[in-house]
Amino acid sequence: MSDALSGVRVLDLADRSAALAGRLLADLGAEVVLVEPPNGNPIRWMAPFLEDTPDPEHSFQHLYLGANKKSVAIDDLAGSAEFDALVESADVLIDTARPGTRAGLEHERLRALRPDLIQVSVTPFGLADTEGRKANDLVAGATGGLVAISGERKGTPVHGGAHPSYTLAGLTAASATTIALHAGRGVHIDISLQEATLASLMQTSNATQWTWFDRIPARPGLSAALRCKDGGHVGLLVRPDRFPAFLAWLDEVGVPHEMTEEDWPWSRLDAPRRGNPVSDGILALARALTRDEFAAGALGADIVCLPVLGFDDLEDCEQYRVNDQFREVEHDALGRTLGFVRSAVDGMSDGVTLRRAPTLAEHTTELTPAAPASRSTSPVSPSPDPSQALRGVRIVDFGWVLAAPIGTRLLASFGAEVIRVENRRKPDSMRSQLDPDGKPHPDLGGLFNTVNAGKKSLCVDLGSDAGMAVVRDLVAESDVVVNNFRPGALERMGLGYDVLCEAKRDIVLLNLPGAHKQGPWAERASMGNILMAASGFNMLTGFPEHQPRGVGIPLPDFVAPHLLTATILSALRKRDRGEGGQEIDLAQLSATVSLLGAEWMQYRATGVAPPRGANRDANHCPHGVYPAAGEDQWMAIAVAGDDEWRAFCAELGRPELTDDSRFATHAARKAHEDAVDEVVTAWTSDQDKWEGAARLQACGIAAGPVEDLRDTFERDPLLRGHYQTVHQPADPSVDIPIDRETARWVGREHVLTRAPGVGEHNEYVVREILGRSDEDYVKLVIDGVLQ
Repeated sequence: MSDALSGVRVLDLADRSAALAGRLLADLGAEVVLVEPPNGNPIRWMAPFLEDTPDPEHSFQHLYLGANKKSVAIDDLAGSAEFDALVESADVLIDTARPGTRAGLEHERLRALRPDLIQVSVTPFGLADTEGRKANDLVAGATGGLVAISGERKGTPVHGGAHPSYTLAGLTAASATTIALHAGRGVHIDISLQEATLASLMQTSNATQWTWFDRIPARPGLSAALRCKDGGHVGLLVRPDRFPAFLAWLDEVGVPHEMTEEDWPWSRLDAPRRGNPVSDGILALARALTRDEFAAGALGADIVCLPVLGFDDLEDCEQYRVNDQFREVEHDALGRTLGFVRSAVDGMSDGVTLRRAPTLAEHTTELTPAAPASRSTSPVSPSPDPSQALRGVRIVDFGWVLAAPIGTRLLASFGAEVIRVENRRKPDSMRSQLDPDGKPHPDLGGLFNTVNAGKKSLCVDLGSDAGMAVVRDLVAESDVVVNNFRPGALERMGLGYDVLCEAKRDIVLLNLPGAHKQGPWAERASMGNILMAASGFNMLTGFPEHQPRGVGIPLPDFVAPHLLTATILSALRKRDRGEGGQEIDLAQLSATVSLLGAEWMQYRATGVAPPRGANRDANHCPHGVYPAAGEDQWMAIAVAGDDEWRAFCAELGRPELTDDSRFATHAARKAHEDAVDEVVTAWTSDQDKWEGAARLQACGIAAGPVEDLRDTFERDPLLRGHYQTVHQPADPSVDIPIDRETARWVGREHVLTRAPGVGEHNEYVVREILGRSDEDYVKLVIDGVLQ
């Protein structure tokens, strides 16, 4: 593991919904202690199991998520002196107990023991949900809008493989923890699984699509998969700037067409698909080429494209071999080695060493003192202002489009001064988004405002010596530089790490390329949905008979921002200890593969890739998306165990089903899952999705409506605080709804500020930060250096 968070103790009481947070913090060097009941955390009992052995040491989920952690077993938290002593020694506590369901985790009690304790509560619908509704990954995905935009247009909506909602919530908890650690004072952080999911839709289902254009995004969202000659698939995007190369590729393969370079508008994302000659040409190429031939041809034309890969492809893929993506870790307690993926935060300069998951209660004697804890007498300080948590941190932001800008927005939201470095010669494509009148506007685009809230803008001619001097001087006054260029691009600009260190000795540089820093894909243009296809994720998602599209969002673009935040703040922690700055290489593709760790571990142990999910789950039955009353209306339902099955049958008015031998046990229901789904569908088809889900929740069953953009924006009462309206000076009459941050600091309002206009802060940067004279500033303007 890294040592960036050494000296930080985290008590991890999370179930599967937030276990990733503790794993990432452990990888970054924190001492993460699993506080488990005597029979183990529920994760230990999640199928599938190593060697098909259902015991607390064999769950693949535990073996992956428990790596680098320790374990103690404590029965009654409320009555345990050992637990109280652990709390007094801890800096962070992560829990997933629904409000009012677990004695001993009340924030006031914990803060009395440890006034500076950071408590992170990840719950299905947030702490404001006083009814304590249930949700697993499927239900969070449904109520958070992700399921509605995933799958085939006319088919059943799709639940993503490898628990995407849990992943997003765990990442949010990890980044929020590092922010709170930087603030240095106790706080209670409230994270909703539903909202963590919804935040990942800010591109696909941006609120302005509904409020401005009366449009509700539908399946398949931004996901795509193109079937090639050999039955393999690729993901691709032909951008307008690569249109001439696309025409040359068509000619090289011998695909007939009548297009000229003047037809480039057909390659725009908003161009119609029907009758589109670009689409026709792409389909013709796919009919003529195998998957690997297609990907190679696209590489030659510098067109955004990667193959859709399964796990059996990954270990033979040169890109992953060159970058040592896969590891073997000895598990001495099991007497074998286990296949691992690199840590998602392995881009830190000191890397991450992987240590096996702990056996149940392995560290109890070592970590729990026998003496009762003495209650702290220190006063409990008020919760700090979240908007000031990172005050004093200055970031030079070269990020563009989505992944890096979302990460720097997260830092800006919590008080870092983030200065976007922009260039009119090559503007961020987000600056050409449409305003409410359907015309491109540099300041009014809905996604641009969402992604860049709270930042400042320096617009400078990077092709001039004077412009580069301004940037280098800004670096000298900053803490961090962020970019998501292709590898080598920053060096070619004259701003490589060595140059940055000349300006600021202990600077932290974070590189966020699409693929890794080296390998055949390293310098390829990329997009999140294409990286998702090449990570193996798509082959875990959806129905076997359908195209492997994945989900309707570019998932890596929403994974990377939290990793960016956690690694930058961890690196600053090392710097503040006097250990200097560092260069962090955080590849989006590598990070996405890393988050499929439990599934990869299963594949390496069995030689068989986990099947595509088809909306089912080994630990629930029924588990799926079912039609409700109305056109394209759906409900998500997840029933766990025999007690919930009995309650479910009673609510359906079918108590006799509990005596049916096909449904008597979980194993029997899984063996007859098609029949179970027929029973469920017969009931849901006549139900309003909201009312039906509410009835099941009242019975203690995880259920929820499959919500679309209108539902999340207007109808769901639990999401009324998710959106905030901002206004731009360019047109103050335009209401621009943006997503708030999903990590809420209990008791404190967190209001975001608007995104900057192009070059809005040129004078501030040059005169106030750099201390240049009025004459210098005016000359930079007259000479066109400041744009």
